[in-house]
Amino acid sequence: MKKIYVSCIILFSSLIVTAQSYPSKFMDINGWRAQNDKQYFSPENLYDYINGASDFYLGYKFQDLWVVDYRNQEGQLVTLELYRHKNPLYAFGIYSEERPATASTRSIGAQGFIEDGTAFFLAGDYYVKIFNGSPAAPKQSLLDFSRKVAERICEDCQLPQELAHFPASGKVKMSERYMAENFLGVTGFNGVFTSLYKTEAGSCRLFMYKGSDADCKDFLSRYFNRLKYKKKVKVKRYDLEDPYMGKVTIEYKGGLITGILDSSSPELHAELLDSIQ
Repeated sequence: MKKIYVSCIILFSSLIVTAQSYPSKFMDINGWRAQNDKQYFSPENLYDYINGASDFYLGYKFQDLWVVDYRNQEGQLVTLELYRHKNPLYAFGIYSEERPATASTRSIGAQGFIEDGTAFFLAGDYYVKIFNGSPAAPKQSLLDFSRKVAERICEDCQLPQELAHFPASGKVKMSERYMAENFLGVTGFNGVFTSLYKTEAGSCRLFMYKGSDADCKDFLSRYFNRLKYKKKVKVKRYDLEDPYMGKVTIEYKGGLITGILDSSSPELHAELLDSIQ
């Protein structure tokens, strides 16, 4: 009886997967033809494909993944992985986590890079990886194919506009991140942007959250409670000691929370905080 039950589950899961239709806009791309064997993964079975990293992707509101091989007229092979997330912010979040600090970016979608023969890029709510196969495509062909895939997703792909609010002076290249969940250990404090800085005063990390005034007050109130800081939230700048984060400077202005982390002397980085628009 148990074996029959397990078999039914496997059959049902297979039916769900096979019922998915590969988006037609990706079928034939600039002389590259999608091959017949197409793999589809949902949040329920993503671990079957990337195992230990699946929880990390799920934290960025992963929606689904298609893995598809393509061949061109020369017989060259590439494998396309299309990771779709809930919205472009979450897609940026996972992309920025996997983007090396030393990456030399390319104009692919909103931003991309090529490393060890693999293209990685951000386009709308997709984080895309394209692996070279055998026989391998020349680097320029891989780049051209990547750009065509990005064009099928969005005509004018952009990085999150929130990144422009960070001051340019002293910002460390490729250090911007989107913290999807529970920033500062506060449940529900989601969607915080951060960026590293290096100045004469040393290094630090700036963070920024924009939302409703009510949400900002709620997040800060719960953060103060975690620190056992017995003050009401006011429009001001606070210098706090966090047992897990160390020195934290945090500023509240209706609908905007900004702050400084990872600095031995936050007061020396106050100008950076003042420069967040």
